[in-house]
Amino acid sequence: MLYTPVAPDYIPAMNFTNPVLLAVASLIVCAVLFGFLARYFSPEARLERRRRRNSYPVVSKARRPMVRLNVRGKK
Repeated sequence: MLYTPVAPDYIPAMNFTNPVLLAVASLIVCAVLFGFLARYFSPEARLERRRRRNSYPVVSKARRPMVRLNVRGKK
């Protein structure tokens, strides 16, 4: 009597055996996924990632003289 395997009035909160509920849930997941991927692969996002990647400071760990190509020396 202490252990009852199934409650007598058990109603599942979400029943995925129903194909309509499964279809609605999958459509919602697909819409969210599409919205995220469309924002990630948009041309503006690609340009922003390229701008951030090209604006990083150059760090050299080598213990040798650095070559600077855009420095004007004395004439």
